[in-house]
Amino acid sequence: MKKIILFAALAAFALTSCQQELTIEENKPEGAVFTATTEIPTTKTELDASLNVIWQDNDQIAIMSNSAIGIYKTTTGGATNATFVFETQTEATVTPFMAWYPTSLFSGTTFVLPDTQTYVAGNISGNPMYAESSTTNLSFKNLCGIIKLNISTTQTGKKVRKIVLSADQGMSGEISNVATLGTDPTAAVSGTAGVTLDCGTEGVEIGSTAIPFYIAVPAADYENLAITVETTDGLQQTKKLKIGEKVSVTRSRITVISLTFNDFALYYDIASSNDEITIPSGVPAILTGRNNRRNVIIEGGNSIITLEDATTWKLNVNGDATIMIKGENTIDPYDDYENPIFIKEGTTVTFQGDGSLTAQASYASVLACENNNADIIIESGTYNLTSVSYSTQTISAGNLTINGGTVNADCSAGFYNAIYATKTVSITNGVVNARGRAQGIYVNGGDLIISGGSVTAEQTGTNFDSGNQSKVAGIGINSSDGTNGGTLTISGGTVKASGKAGPGIGTSWYRSGWSESAITRSILISGGTVIISTEKTDHSAIGYYGFENPTRCDAITITKDITSLTLIQGATATRMFTTGDVSAVLTVDEKDMSGYFSDPTSIDWNTLPNLQRTVTTTTSENDTWTFTPKS
Repeated sequence: MKKIILFAALAAFALTSCQQELTIEENKPEGAVFTATTEIPTTKTELDASLNVIWQDNDQIAIMSNSAIGIYKTTTGGATNATFVFETQTEATVTPFMAWYPTSLFSGTTFVLPDTQTYVAGNISGNPMYAESSTTNLSFKNLCGIIKLNISTTQTGKKVRKIVLSADQGMSGEISNVATLGTDPTAAVSGTAGVTLDCGTEGVEIGSTAIPFYIAVPAADYENLAITVETTDGLQQTKKLKIGEKVSVTRSRITVISLTFNDFALYYDIASSNDEITIPSGVPAILTGRNNRRNVIIEGGNSIITLEDATTWKLNVNGDATIMIKGENTIDPYDDYENPIFIKEGTTVTFQGDGSLTAQASYASVLACENNNADIIIESGTYNLTSVSYSTQTISAGNLTINGGTVNADCSAGFYNAIYATKTVSITNGVVNARGRAQGIYVNGGDLIISGGSVTAEQTGTNFDSGNQSKVAGIGINSSDGTNGGTLTISGGTVKASGKAGPGIGTSWYRSGWSESAITRSILISGGTVIISTEKTDHSAIGYYGFENPTRCDAITITKDITSLTLIQGATATRMFTTGDVSAVLTVDEKDMSGYFSDPTSIDWNTLPNLQRTVTTTTSENDTWTFTPKS
């Protein structure tokens, strides 16, 4: 500037042309110092305090002048205004001055919103700003809005390494509206690239009290927003908006999102390799990607394993674990003789989630427990499990508990049973569709308790020559040794049990000469809407019988608390109930009807105190009895 003043003093008498030269010199402030101010973001809710974005010492701005870029640096940080002096590249000398912060916005010949931002405690770092001026006073305007993530967790010792945001619209990338930023400083980007907040290798500790994290993104209404938090120990968790939900971000405003992450886990992307994956004991993990040659081993240790849109070959569970089902998942064995899901003996595995799991097996059970001696709990989710060829069972377990979800177990094209258990099957809620060639649901030695939900158990096969498949029924409750049979209790829900070659409930022996006996201690129907039927000629709706050694049921009890009970027997059958033992006790509505077993005509069904019986005959001459409360 001294050179310009001297020139003006010595040439005060200059002509107009010299005055024009002086004007040009004044527009080329060689060594000029720029003053820059920042725009303070305002909040979108009154609950959040204003966020001051201040200059820091050694902050740099890029100033474009006549298509050239100059880098300027400040040593006066600490406030919302600072002075910047030239540092490198080309000085800005020609107006208008177009200034950018941070300098990382300038990439070669284009301007981009960076895909990575740096965490600053309680503040925003590198908030993208733009200024356009004909003087050295630069009033920076924010190019983006700010998402403030309040993140908490109940998991101990977790430190955030990075946060990744993605949505249906771009959050980083080339700025597509550079030419119009002087009139509207709202940046727009093309594509759908996300943005990452880098929290450093040491991470940021989180706990039950929420910690704020600030991320600058273009103003937009974002759908399909996904927020992934990764911890310093390599665990992750992702939370997504529900379909149709939006998050609105406004330029220079703060949008607050509060989230709790309690399920941090290691997937594993199974699509990169065919190598076997072993998940250590006690370590939560996410399995995603598609590769039907992968074998995944879960060591257990009460770990939480998430299947999220995954397809793999086999799942081996060697210890207690919870399997979370998200999206659409498939277990498809490479070998026909492999169990898609195999659970080690003595283990308890719980299935949860709002997604679906599809699996199929040939010559093997689909969801199998070693020696039928592990426990399976299904609480939610949809499970489409199919047995084909000579598969033995679709589900085999020690104890099986179904508290919710939808279970479609189909062994109609297999060999034996859709659901098989050696201890107790308890169904309290959800939907269960069990279709088995031999039996729909077969409990061999334990109890079957149905207190809610919707249960359909179908026996679908017609030909049985030998072996255990001769035990056929929609629902069968037998003993494994002929002495320790269990109890069938139906106290609620909707239950449909049907047999094509056997009774709806019971057991039928088809080979003469068998010496094995089966004992069900008792059948209790005390609630719900129940339909029990058989299509087999000469068969009872409830029937325990055989050739040389009759099977037994010690007691059948029907109480007054039922909503409706419908029994449908075979076309030429003479009895609706058959136990193979006339000493069994039949009680209906607190009335002893045991004489029915020895002489069906001796019982007057019209004298029940609380229930009424309706008798109908179908065109195929199947008798139908319906018990309902008297009006």
